[in-house]
Order: sequence, then structure tokens, then C-alpha cells
Amino acid sequence: MITFQQPPDALAPVSVAVMSQNIVDRMADKMLEMGMNGTAVTKESLFEHSDFTLEQIDQHGTEASNLARSRAVRQQG
Repeated sequence: MITFQQPPDALAPVSVAVMSQNIVDRMADKMLEMGMNGTAVTKESLFEHSDFTLEQIDQHGTEASNLARSRAVRQQG
């Protein structure tokens, strides 16, 4: 006999902590991308080149900047 089941809800509620972490990760990735393209990363340039609001940049910018620095690989030689 064939039975049908409902698939799990793909859009389940996400906690605020997970959402804020995603913002920090996305912001750090954008900062790295801008830096690799030769764009100076400032609050204003990040606002212009991304979908982050000024409030989000103020709230998460420092943490994202530190994460971006830790992800950056610099080779000297």
C-alpha cells in the first residue's frame, strides 16, 4: 500500500541567533569580496555595494570585519 507523507517544512522559523550569525558571515564574505576587487571597505561602500542596512552594518560590522580578517589569506614571498 502506498502512503503519502507531508515533506518537512522548508521555511521553519529560525532563531534570532542563527539569523544574526548568517548576517555576520554574509557581511564578512562581502567585505572579502570587495577587498579582493580593490574596493576600500568602509561603512558607506559596504552599504552601496550590498543589501545591508546602515543599522545592520553598525550592529554587526565590527564582528564581520574581524571574521573577514581571520579568513583572509596573505602570502608573502
